[in-house]
Amino acid sequence: MSTSTPNTPYPNLLRWLSGQAPDTAKIAAELRTMSGGQEFGRFLLDLEDERDALRAELVKAFPQLDLAQPKFTKADGQLVAVASPSLRTAGPLCLTSLALGEAREFFNRAHLWTAADGVLRYKGGTVHGVTGTRRMRLSADGAGRLYVAAAAHPLKLWLRKNAADATVQEIFTLVADPNAGGYTAQPAQGVTTWENSPGGALTTPQGLVQVITKSGAFGSIVWDPPYCTAGWVESLMPTLSSQGRIPVPNGTTTIGQNVHSAQIVGSAWIVGVDGLDCKPGDMPAQWRADVTQNLGALAANHAQLRLIKEFCDILKAAQPTPFVPGGKDLEDRIRYILTRHPSRRADLESLPNIKNYYKQCF
Repeated sequence: MSTSTPNTPYPNLLRWLSGQAPDTAKIAAELRTMSGGQEFGRFLLDLEDERDALRAELVKAFPQLDLAQPKFTKADGQLVAVASPSLRTAGPLCLTSLALGEAREFFNRAHLWTAADGVLRYKGGTVHGVTGTRRMRLSADGAGRLYVAAAAHPLKLWLRKNAADATVQEIFTLVADPNAGGYTAQPAQGVTTWENSPGGALTTPQGLVQVITKSGAFGSIVWDPPYCTAGWVESLMPTLSSQGRIPVPNGTTTIGQNVHSAQIVGSAWIVGVDGLDCKPGDMPAQWRADVTQNLGALAANHAQLRLIKEFCDILKAAQPTPFVPGGKDLEDRIRYILTRHPSRRADLESLPNIKNYYKQCF
C-alpha cells in the first residue's frame, strides 16, 4: 500500500504513521497546524477504531493529551515508531483522505482494507453488514468473500448476492453511523438487501454440518467422551457415538456423530431432532476428514467398540444361518452368543445396556 500523498501538508506525520522513525519536533509542529483548524477533528472521525491507538502513541510525547481539546504546544517526551499494524494502515489512509479533500460521506474504494483478524475496515472504522435487523461486522476470507463476524459463535454467515458469494469489490458505498460507530456497507449493483445465507438451515443436521465445514469451525465443537449403545444388536454395525456442543446464533446446538471404525464415518444428527440424520454421502468431504482425524482416532483404541465388532462378526458368521441387519430376532442373537461362546459372557455383560435390555437372556 502506498503511503505517499501528493502535496500533503503533513509529510512527517504521514511517515511516522506509516511505521518510520519519527521526528518528534516536526510532527508536533504539524499537529499544531492540524489542531488549529478543523482537520484534526476530521482526522479523528475518520480514524474511528484507531483513536485509542493513536492517543497511546501520542502520550509518549504529550502525556496530558486530551483528544477532545488537543494541545501540542510542547513535547515532553519522544515519539517512537508506530508498531500497530492496523494504525500503520488506517493512519495513512485517513491522512490521504484529508489531502485529497474528500468529503466525509464520499466513498473511496482505495480506503477499504482487511485487518489482520479478517475484519473489513474502511479508513480506521469497522465495516458492518445488516442481515435481517442485525448489524454485524463484516469479515473477508483469503478469497475476498465476505461474511458476518459474530463474536458469540464461530460460524461465518456468508453474505450472498444472487446466489453467489458477495465479494469486497461489490461494496460500492458505505454509510457512517455516528451512533453505533463504523460504517454500514450498502448493497451493490441493484441488490436491495444482503441475503443472509450461511449454507444451510442450522436446525437440520445436513445444514449444520455444511455451515460448520464452510466456516472451518469443526475445531470449535466441544466433544463429550464417546460412547457405545446397544443398537449394534439390531444393525450388526459397531458404532461409536460422540456428542459435541457448538455455539450458534442465539444459542448452542448439540450435534451427534457416529463412526464405525477408525476410518468409517457414520451419520450425524442433532440432539432432539428425529428422522433427519445426515448420511455420509451428504457430508462435505472436509467434514468426513475432520471426523476421521478427530473422532475416528478415538475409535481405534476404544475397548467397547472392539468388543462390539467381535460380537457383530460372530453373529454375521453364525451357523447354520447367519444373522443379518434388521429383524426382530434380537433376543436370539444374545442367546446365540451366550450358548455358542460362553467364555465371552463377561465381555457381553460389560457392554452398555445389554443386561438391561436383554435381562431375560441372562
